[in-house]
Amino acid sequence: MKRKRQRKKIKEVTLSDIVENEIKFNGLRQGFSKALNKHSKNLKYKNSTQHSDLTNIPFVTIDGEDSKDFDDAVWSECNKKKTKIMIAIADVSFYVEKGDLIDIEAKKRGNSFYFPNKVIPMLPEELSNNLCSLVPQKKRKSVVLEIDLEDEKIKKFKFYRAVIKSIARLTYQEAENIFLEKNKNNKLFPIILNLFNTFKVLQENSKKRNKISFDPDEYVVQTNNKKEINLIKKKKLESYKLIEEFMVLANTIVGHYLKINNIKSVFRNHEKPPNEKTKILKEIISEYNLNHSGSFNSQHDFNKIIEILKENKISFLNDMLLKSQSRAFYGTENKGHFGLSLDYYVHFTSPIRRYSDLVVHRDLIDCYFLKKKNSRIEFTDHLNNQEKKADSIERMIFDVASSYHLNKFRNYEFNGFIDSVESFGVFIKAINFPFSGLARYSRTFDSKYEEKNKHKYKLGQIVKFKIKRINNRNGKILLFKVKKLGNDAQK
Repeated sequence: MKRKRQRKKIKEVTLSDIVENEIKFNGLRQGFSKALNKHSKNLKYKNSTQHSDLTNIPFVTIDGEDSKDFDDAVWSECNKKKTKIMIAIADVSFYVEKGDLIDIEAKKRGNSFYFPNKVIPMLPEELSNNLCSLVPQKKRKSVVLEIDLEDEKIKKFKFYRAVIKSIARLTYQEAENIFLEKNKNNKLFPIILNLFNTFKVLQENSKKRNKISFDPDEYVVQTNNKKEINLIKKKKLESYKLIEEFMVLANTIVGHYLKINNIKSVFRNHEKPPNEKTKILKEIISEYNLNHSGSFNSQHDFNKIIEILKENKISFLNDMLLKSQSRAFYGTENKGHFGLSLDYYVHFTSPIRRYSDLVVHRDLIDCYFLKKKNSRIEFTDHLNNQEKKADSIERMIFDVASSYHLNKFRNYEFNGFIDSVESFGVFIKAINFPFSGLARYSRTFDSKYEEKNKHKYKLGQIVKFKIKRINNRNGKILLFKVKKLGNDAQK
């Protein structure tokens, strides 16, 4: 028998209610056993001959406002031709040994689960928010990657197991402000300036290798003082892209090192879009009479059409490009990363919140420091399933929360585009609003367009529509009064 999600009446439902309902519905593991909590509390910071002293390097962490588990810290020095980069990642494997109580539980969870107002961590909070977290002004064990760039190319790199001491915990907005204000009296300004200058070098390298630059709009769910649910568009901060570039660099170098040493670790793979999806893309693009003859078999083809969509002010169709992509996955064989345009890739930079990264750390330490080649084949199917589960729950919470927010827009006429065509109707994705809904044939279309004309509705076509019904239990939305618009309507 299919379970039903239990909801309170619309006026009583809060964001916390929605989150807790989904956690319960999906049977997520919450809390930790007494034995495991006792084990984690007995773990203490201790000196180690395995770790060099790098506390003299002024590392900083840059994360979200609500973050408490600081996996990574960064530092760089950027000159005209030479750049030195140091990326420190929490040395979780020093405290979590393979097969111990914490490791067994972390393996089952696969990853942390992040919700709008709550986190279910992969590791006990004593580790995730304290002992392993690179909190400011505290000595913390880490695996450090030192990279030397010359003329924008990697000249050499080196790994350390080291003790570091972050000098500041910055949010993305704080780092951005320090860079923009250019206050030379701020002791952090020279550090942030070097990081941003290095970021520009890394960003240029990404462009040269044709990393696909989708840059979609993202929204977050928030509540106000009255506990009303609202959707807020995330700011597109350069500081966020900065950290992304630093982490991609680290993941690439570690992936390359493991591959050339024939280590069957947990690689992060992203394959080319399947032919059936690229065929649909070509049909959509042709409907807009855009000057693009690419086959979508290369990153260059995608970047070219992204620029064309931007020039024609129809960037909302980026959603169709994203939808065409294959899903990234974990595997023991390296297959490269199509979206990032990289031959080698792993997840190395978040061992506090992803088990895949913890495995990669162990493999790197075995190979680089201990000179052992333990080619472990981990159960990647479980990691993929747990990642999908996290994505699915986060999406459901967002959809349900969005449905409450949309109650105030019931009489609003939206612009959107047809995202999917089915035998029973079409799914329409709103433009400038983060939701989609179903418009059934004959019953919900404008009277001018009867069911006999349903074949005229095509993927990517721009339409106007209204909301007919909102199901606050599952976030599903039924649409009606659909009217076709010309494909230049948004220009």
